[in-house]
Amino acid sequence: QAVCFTARNRFAVLQSGGSVGIYNLQNELSKKFDPPVSTDYIFPGGNNRILLKSEEKVVMYDLTARKTVDEVSVAGGVRYVVWSQNGAYVAFMSKHNVLLAGKNLEYYHSFHENIRVKSGAWDENGVFIYSTLSHVKYCLPNGDSGIIHSLANPIYIVRVHKQGMYFIDREQKVGKQRLNCSEYLFKLALHKRNFNDVKLWITNGRLCGNAVIGYLKQKGFPEVALHFVEDQQTRFNLALEYGHIEEAMTAAQELDERSSWNRLGLEALRQGNQQIVEMVYQKTKNFDALSFLYLITGNMNKLRKMLKIAEMRGDVMSRFHNALMLGQVEERVKIMAEMGQVPLAAVTARAHQLKEYMEKLEEQLQGNDILSQIPSKTVLLVPPVPLCRPVAGDSANWPLLTSTKKIFEKSSFEAAAPPPMPGSEAFLDAQEDAPEDTEEPAWGDEDNALDLGGDMGGGDWGGDLDLGDLGGLPEPVEHVEERGVNLTLGDTCQAKWLKRRRLPCDLVAAGDFEEALGLLKRRLGLMNVEPLEAIFKEAYWMPSLHWPLLSEGSAKSRELAPKILFTPQVILDRAREALRMITSGKFNDALAAFRGVLQAIPISVANDANEERQLTEMIDTCREYVNFARLQVASKKLTPDKAARIIELNAYLTCCKLQPYHQFLACKSAMGACYKAENFVTAASFAKRMVQGNFGPPEKVKEDVQKARQVLQICEQKATDKHNINFDPKAAVEDVKICGGSLSAISAAETPLACPYCSTSYMASFKGKLCETCQLSEIGANTLGIQLRPI
Repeated sequence: QAVCFTARNRFAVLQSGGSVGIYNLQNELSKKFDPPVSTDYIFPGGNNRILLKSEEKVVMYDLTARKTVDEVSVAGGVRYVVWSQNGAYVAFMSKHNVLLAGKNLEYYHSFHENIRVKSGAWDENGVFIYSTLSHVKYCLPNGDSGIIHSLANPIYIVRVHKQGMYFIDREQKVGKQRLNCSEYLFKLALHKRNFNDVKLWITNGRLCGNAVIGYLKQKGFPEVALHFVEDQQTRFNLALEYGHIEEAMTAAQELDERSSWNRLGLEALRQGNQQIVEMVYQKTKNFDALSFLYLITGNMNKLRKMLKIAEMRGDVMSRFHNALMLGQVEERVKIMAEMGQVPLAAVTARAHQLKEYMEKLEEQLQGNDILSQIPSKTVLLVPPVPLCRPVAGDSANWPLLTSTKKIFEKSSFEAAAPPPMPGSEAFLDAQEDAPEDTEEPAWGDEDNALDLGGDMGGGDWGGDLDLGDLGGLPEPVEHVEERGVNLTLGDTCQAKWLKRRRLPCDLVAAGDFEEALGLLKRRLGLMNVEPLEAIFKEAYWMPSLHWPLLSEGSAKSRELAPKILFTPQVILDRAREALRMITSGKFNDALAAFRGVLQAIPISVANDANEERQLTEMIDTCREYVNFARLQVASKKLTPDKAARIIELNAYLTCCKLQPYHQFLACKSAMGACYKAENFVTAASFAKRMVQGNFGPPEKVKEDVQKARQVLQICEQKATDKHNINFDPKAAVEDVKICGGSLSAISAAETPLACPYCSTSYMASFKGKLCETCQLSEIGANTLGIQLRPI
């Protein structure tokens, strides 16, 4: 049915029976295997790998490790698979969709077309060129796409190489056409941050217009957009947007508006550019801000000049503020005396023991006592001392990251030639000696005991900055080039986390909810994301807390990892609390609690095999208790006239795999319901289990066991069932499977489906629907399974 190469000397054949055979070049069968999914077609997947098409899914299967690597879904079903020349990317084409993925089937982006996709090929730069009925388009692995040109007639692309496209038309003629690659090569160079190529494409690629400017701003490169703009206001706004102070200052000088100078000053202050802030404050005559700038930078000489300037301007408040910031008490006393505030001047002079002023001022007080106005305990107010002052020869500005502005200076590339296209390269075969990861996760064997807590069953259990002629204004410091400063932008904590590990809990902690949901969809068949919103927020807030002044010295010597909220211990503690609710008969609360634990486990992480085993066992435990609580809640809602359904639901309670004491309580509840409904044969089976089973400390169940003996005797005498129910009391409990959708027993002759996450059983009619137990996954979906620790 289908053939594809798996290596230089081997190929795979999809046989009519659904199996796949591996043959050598002599057409000899070397091995044969049954694929893990129902396979419609096979495609090459790289060295010792094949792609298995199963309806709308494509699964990558490793022939050596005999395991599934990953899978993707392509709407409409895959028709063609095209690998890039170096094997790093793969494109899947269906009737109306194109999906790009990595060599291990890592999902990148998908594109939907309203008309048919006909063909496609990768160029040597890693850009996928494809044709529809009316256009030739491109798409980049980062998700950018666009139209190259339109078509008069459909074509089938065979190869794209050195800006040339080779194709076949519907008249079976081979053609070659030169492509205008400027747009997508410009975007590709920008994505790869190859700014030397970017500047050449700007000069020689005839790229212009608001669309390119908008694209550059959208992608976070407004500095590049400056080369398309002549309007000074727009240039000023763009320069401020990406923080290029020199370019913004040039535009502000052309505009010469107060609002522009103010905005420039704010941005310069944010960047720590002291020289430009000082110049702006002088330009806008913002004397108060200029004085405060000199204060916080420790420039007392210029602050003294500001005091003289304030005196020349006749600004009393400015004089007083500067004197206060300089710590000049004599000047403050003079100002207050000049303004008629003699008592204040006298108090200030007396408090600071300025005897040369005290006598003159006290004479003007005419005998008024001011000593009583002076506190007994006084503290000298001195201006704050800056922690550090710039050393001569050094710049007072904060060091900044290297700007890409230098790359785009016109003098550097006016006569530049367009970037050369890569040379012709042979199509590369996949490396045959690539390492294979065949290690399986380890599993521990220790038991996971949950403390039960609580007493006997109760609740719902069945029992019971220019100045003109003023002069003297401080001159701004000449610009000094930073020496020996080479800064690079470091990774954020979130990026460091994801370099270390990319489990769902790490993606959520880093705030990449979309990627986390995509991973959960591939792993668990996630269908309903609503219950995860609150869980994601909790898990995201946990590592987002900050402790100011906390030393990071200890963290530099170790790998950074996010603080995980839902640790195995937290999961176990929440499960224990839910168990206590079960014991107390609070079944509605227990249902919400166990389901919450079940929905939180995918956002947990295991540090070793033992914790992984505990979490996987907890999935099973939560599943059983969720279904048990669902049965209880459903039973309580029924009216007494539906006795058959009531005893049927109570009978199903005894088939849930619970802790021993809870099994005992389930049997007790079922026995009572059946006895009251006169189903004595069924009641006898539950009474017998209570009598013969080992359900915990005898003193805890003694009375109920004795009562069960009495019920058993009576039931054996009557030995009749009044109601027919879908339950066989003679069948082994382990063989009974309850459908999570209908809450009824599944026939032994029927092949049940299962939830890919919690493994709840369902009848075949529930395929594709939402699992009612976990309320997360799609019933019957074929997935990779949960991953709780790195492989």
